Amino acid sequence: MSKIKYNKEQIEELLKNPNVKNCSEKYILFTDDFKIKCLELDNQWIYHRKIFEDFWFPEYIFKSNVVNRSLWNWRSKLKNKWLYWLIKTKKWRKKKEKVDFEKMNLPEQIEHLKTENAFLKEMYKLKHWTYP
Repeated sequence: MSKIKYNKEQIEELLKNPNVKNCSEKYILFTDDFKIKCLELDNQWIYHRKIFEDFWFPEYIFKSNVVNRSLWNWRSKLKNKWLYWLIKTKKWRKKKEKVDFEKMNLPEQIEHLKTENAFLKEMYKLKHWTYP
């Protein structure tokens, strides 16, 4: 988390920027398109301050360390081939489905347990796999 706290006027100003998805006192969440554009411009050796100036960010963003930290984070994720994680936000996360046995009838319970056992057998085979 950032030690910098943005006041209400700064938050409103940042939220007007089309490249900001969300903002609070402690953080700025950038849009996925902006992240990718920044990385493309960074690969062309354009100075990071210039990149953020071109995308209409205010001066207090440059004085803080937001620009450096954000680009460093995005570069490391791209370097490790984590483009999926770079653009992944909470809206795409899926909740795990919980199985409720009490609501299932007996044949459904049996079928579920059979598929679970088959999956566990396959996992066991993978764990104890040796090179021939």
